[in-house]
Amino acid sequence: MKDSWKPVNHNQLVNLLAHQHQQLDESQQNLWDAIRLPYPELWQQHPWGDEGCGFWVIAVAGRSCIYFNDISGGFSCGSFQRWGKIDTYKASDATLLGALHTLFTREEAQETA
Repeated sequence: MKDSWKPVNHNQLVNLLAHQHQQLDESQQNLWDAIRLPYPELWQQHPWGDEGCGFWVIAVAGRSCIYFNDISGGFSCGSFQRWGKIDTYKASDATLLGALHTLFTREEAQETA
């Protein structure tokens, strides 16, 4: 039997983000507004993102990004050196809030290192 997985499309992602955004409190929304991209961008990630033509990146802070991992069904944090290419992969079923927390915990750790 063939796997029924299909990559999330732009409209599905926008609807998911709208729902997740409603779950954020005011300070979390302000943080989100500061790092989110105006429009989700499809970025490459080899090899995990190859089948779905990449993952939708929705926010960037420094050399880190938040993307929707439609394989695991959640938001993930990754790093990049070149715009448009996610260097690291993480399977995650995190909410947008969870990904924001992971991203800023990571950024704070890098600043204090």
